[in-house]
Amino acid sequence: MINIGLLGLGTVGSGVLEILDSRREELKNITGHDINIRKILVKDLNKKRPIKIKPGILTDNFNDILEDKDISIIVEATGDLEKGYDYIRKSLKEGKNVVTANKAVVSRHFEELTELAEKEGLAFLYEASVGGGIPLLKSLKEQLALNEITEVKGILNGTCNYILTEMERGLDYFEALRIAQRKGFAELDPTDDVEGLDTRRKLRILGTLALGSTILEEDIVLRGIRSIKAIDIEYINKMNCSIKLIGEIKSYEEGYTAIVEPMIVNKNSPFYSVYYEKNAVLLKGDKVGDLIFYGNGAGKLPTANAILTDVIDIIMGLSKTESPVGTNKLENINISLKGKYYLRISKVSKNIYSIMESIAKEILCEKENIVIMTKSMLLNDILKLLKVLEIKEEEYFLARKEC
Repeated sequence: MINIGLLGLGTVGSGVLEILDSRREELKNITGHDINIRKILVKDLNKKRPIKIKPGILTDNFNDILEDKDISIIVEATGDLEKGYDYIRKSLKEGKNVVTANKAVVSRHFEELTELAEKEGLAFLYEASVGGGIPLLKSLKEQLALNEITEVKGILNGTCNYILTEMERGLDYFEALRIAQRKGFAELDPTDDVEGLDTRRKLRILGTLALGSTILEEDIVLRGIRSIKAIDIEYINKMNCSIKLIGEIKSYEEGYTAIVEPMIVNKNSPFYSVYYEKNAVLLKGDKVGDLIFYGNGAGKLPTANAILTDVIDIIMGLSKTESPVGTNKLENINISLKGKYYLRISKVSKNIYSIMESIAKEILCEKENIVIMTKSMLLNDILKLLKVLEIKEEEYFLARKEC
């Protein structure tokens, strides 16, 4: 029997229990073992829960799990940055394999925890931390054996994609956000999603693996979607294009660029028809070419499915204990990021209009708002110009046109 300590019984944790209960015999046939949740760490032992729990299985003391010698795998599903990190670190030091969906912990402490797992000869797996139910990280690791990955690019946040999809169907930003919150796709405080922080964490993990070099969160340029308005959707639709929040890392001979930003994609893009809470990621390998991964980027069962895929790999001895972090030393060349940009400014004056006219390839609107498509320009130059003109972030929306 394989005994598991489950940390957290929220959406993801309950999904793990649900799949284990419904697929118990199938899992035994595949792995040759009964998989048993021996203990579950919760905050409140007396909370009423809509799921049946065996008597004596709940605990509010992590040490009950940590000190149990019969538990060989820890599934960390708390979503808490500080506590999650502490639980994972202590579990590895205690000789327990760890599976987590906690992208904040994996991103912040990636090198430390992967090196600790290697030192202890244990598995530290985190498939569910990027792409939800999409088998993305495992596939990336497999391709790295045969390919140099030169580009990782994709829609990595279902909340933003849901909001943008609803806006393209006629809602304004705040209406779309409220629906996303009501359906459970967005938190009450949506900052991490709409400001791009969640996407940046996932891109940091993907980029570090793909390029074989440590790519930190602060190495990634960050721009979210909070300032988008219905007028932006209107003009982007007139281009026969769609707007997506894209995370992108590219490698070049001289270094790499890494950015999270709104991007205008046309109908030929693999991201054009990715709607609502779906995620999609493109990997570009020098041998295999383009690989596209598409599926549910979040949700109880897709995320729990990814967690249990990692658990199965540990049980069957398919997980590697070596740290996947490479030793490449690459230069960050984000200063070279450039393109043609859609720019809408709500702060209108003759001076601002005159300057916008000088950088515009095309002027789309000059009334209540100034809306232009810029010439091909360095992103830094555009951002510096907006700062000099004292235009606040909430007063403009900037999105790169894919091609």
